[in-house]
Order: sequence, then C-alpha cells, then structure tokens
Amino acid sequence: MLEWYRPILAFHVIAIISWMAGILYLYRLLIYASERRGEHALVEDLLKTMCRRLWKAITLPAMIVAWAAGLTMVYLNPGLLQLPWFHTKLLCVVLLTVSTFYAGNIVKKVQSGSPILSGKALRFLNEVPTLLMIVIVIMVIVKPWN
Repeated sequence: MLEWYRPILAFHVIAIISWMAGILYLYRLLIYASERRGEHALVEDLLKTMCRRLWKAITLPAMIVAWAAGLTMVYLNPGLLQLPWFHTKLLCVVLLTVSTFYAGNIVKKVQSGSPILSGKALRFLNEVPTLLMIVIVIMVIVKPWN
C-alpha cells in the first residue's frame, strides 16, 4: 500500500497548486466585480462568466482532489495524526476550505446580482489563503514540534 504514497503525494501537490491559483485569482476577480459593478454591462457579464468558470472548473475540483489525495495519504500513513505539526496543518487546511467556500458563496451572489462585499473587504479576504498557505508549507517542510 505504501508504494502508492509518493504518487498520491505528487497528485496532492498538483491539486494544491491548482487550488491556490484558483482561490487567489478568484478573490481577485471578485474584487474587480465589486469595484466595477454597474459600470459596463459587458465587463460585468465577463467577470460573472470568469468567476463562475474559475469556481466550477478549477478551484472547487482542485480543492476536492487535494482533500481526497490528502485523506488517502492519512489513510496510508495514519501516524501523521499523531504529529503536532500535522494538527496545525490540518486546522489551516480546514480554514482554507472555509475561505474557499466563502468565495464560492460570493460567486453565487455575483451571478444573481446580489450585493457583495466592498473591494477593500475582498482584498483583506484575498490575503487569508496566502497566510494559511504560508503556515501550511512551514508545517509540512519544517515540521516543528516533531
């Protein structure tokens, strides 16, 4: 079973890179959608389309694959659950997932024409995935509290 661990890890890393690219770009598109709302119908329609496609075709599927691969690795190596750094990493991944679903809810609001947060608030939210990613990478590479 453990012979599958490294290929699954590679798949996991690819999914995480796609997830992070998707969520960071999605928040950027949401900032544009917030700040350009009502200026020009064609621009608004383009931003709606870009947000929807990025959410449905890249961000959400990549998050699901990252979770599936990650949980498979935990199944193959349950000793990870005993490591304190892994608990911190897992908490940050859960928070990243919450941030991702929150962005997905904003995408739905953009699609329906409902009010969304200001560009300034969305800029703040755009930093959350980056900060979580930094902690996750430090936990995985440095493995403090081992």
